[in-house]
Amino acid sequence: MGLRLAIHVGHDSNVAVVDEQGQVLLAIGEERLNRIKMYPGFPKLALQLALDRYQKDITGIYAIRLPRHLRLLRELAFQLNSRKKGLSAPSFSSLLRRYAGRLRSRTLETEGGEQLTLLRGKEPVSIEHHLAHAASAFYQSGFDQALIMTLDGEGDGYSAGFYRGSSRGIQRTHSFFFNEVTIGRDYEKVTAMLGFHPLRHPGKVTGLAAFAEPDERCIAALDEYLAGTWKVQPDEAYFTQHSYQVITDEGRQDLMRVRKNLFPEFSNAQLASAIQTITERRVLDMIRSVRRPEDTAIALAGGVFANVKLNKRIKELGFNQIFIQPAMSDQGLALGAILYDLGQQHLIRPTPVNNVFYGLEYSQDEIRSAIELAGLVAAVPDDPVDSVVQRLTQGKVVALFHGKMEFGPRALGHRSILYHTSDPTVNDWLNKQLKRTEFMPFAPVTLTNQAAACYHGIDGAEHPARFMTITFDCTEQMKRQSPAVVHVDGTARPQLIDDGDTPVYVEILKRYFKLTGIPSLVNTSFNMHEEPIVCSPNDAIRAFQKSELDAMLIGDFLLERKSGGRSL
Repeated sequence: MGLRLAIHVGHDSNVAVVDEQGQVLLAIGEERLNRIKMYPGFPKLALQLALDRYQKDITGIYAIRLPRHLRLLRELAFQLNSRKKGLSAPSFSSLLRRYAGRLRSRTLETEGGEQLTLLRGKEPVSIEHHLAHAASAFYQSGFDQALIMTLDGEGDGYSAGFYRGSSRGIQRTHSFFFNEVTIGRDYEKVTAMLGFHPLRHPGKVTGLAAFAEPDERCIAALDEYLAGTWKVQPDEAYFTQHSYQVITDEGRQDLMRVRKNLFPEFSNAQLASAIQTITERRVLDMIRSVRRPEDTAIALAGGVFANVKLNKRIKELGFNQIFIQPAMSDQGLALGAILYDLGQQHLIRPTPVNNVFYGLEYSQDEIRSAIELAGLVAAVPDDPVDSVVQRLTQGKVVALFHGKMEFGPRALGHRSILYHTSDPTVNDWLNKQLKRTEFMPFAPVTLTNQAAACYHGIDGAEHPARFMTITFDCTEQMKRQSPAVVHVDGTARPQLIDDGDTPVYVEILKRYFKLTGIPSLVNTSFNMHEEPIVCSPNDAIRAFQKSELDAMLIGDFLLERKSGGRSL
């Protein structure tokens, strides 16, 4: 049986290997291996990992890109559309000059040439960026048919699209150029205006937005400013304002000056609330404009749908079911490219994804060697689950490292940090300990059979809640029992788990619930500030030592500090 390999080159570069039934054998971001967050280059280490494991069985290769002739046609369509709508765009001749190097080059083949020679005779199939996003959501949703929306900053000239998914495959119904649907780019700009990194920290703006009620004056002023930046203007200003403002230090400094000069009367929280409100209104209006009466399910992918509050608003439009691709950003593109091709060939149908443990797993011998290399002494408890639960009930912070690494931006129990949910100060002191600056509270992991007692509006969103991709209003019980994971707006972003999930992780929470009557724990990603989630035992041990966590269950081994712990 032939396997399919896909490679995404760009920010969040990644590699995936999938069989002809749609089973994911490997999906991993280059950042986890080279330890450079959101790595934008060629995924050399990830590709080598895939080749080492599966080279002889790979029968097809995919790249996320437009063929060169289609790229030129899309640029021409972009020009015509921009002129028709009075939107800012560089001249076509300028585009040709700027893209000449890219159009002549074959990035995948040149940068990965040495590795790809191992796959002689297999020419990469090009899959368009937004089609890969759409397929990543639809084919892992389990929906027989669905409205699909993709939304990001820009990919192959587009920023958004609507599609219909059914037994016939995926059909595109609407596409939007990045200067006509500017939601992703605008959110990045405001993120930079507020002093955060625009590509890594939009989630901080989402969290900050809850600290201020929407102010219509602020919303109107910000909306007018953002709209004005996309109107016709000199060629070079276009590139300065939109290509470089969010990817250069100078551009980000310019945006911070814009914030100071144009919006001095509004607080950072008010501006965050304004861009969040603008985003929600624009997206909801787009969905309303294309939705049909038979559209009872919606599937979402693209970086904008990392915005968990927005996803909640979409569900509240009245959809019976919603699904958000767990790796909704460009991290999911390699996987989506393969699923798109398999789906269009009718080799697969949508199947609900149960977990995203697609990464590396380490043996007990490898873990033992890493512990010895670090000069540490570990215990081997008779009952590892009980050892973790005891420490959690003592108010200790425990890291968990076991099994295959998660794929996507969330830690879901295999590379996680756990703590009790009763301490409302945890967001301050644990973030400080991990050297993070966050406004969003830590997320809870909750037993599925207790979800109705903890959250409102869970029906139809249980599936995405397995992957922490949507928020819910919390019940009074949840607010009372678990203030550490409830945001100031009364919401939380849970991970729901049950007996079908990893036994160690589920058993920890079940025993903790039996002892305390609280069905939730804090689950935050096991990483240091501005680093990717830990991948290897060496990564985990280094993070454990630097962050001064109280204990870590790493495989069958328990590492512990003798002091620490906070009262329940």
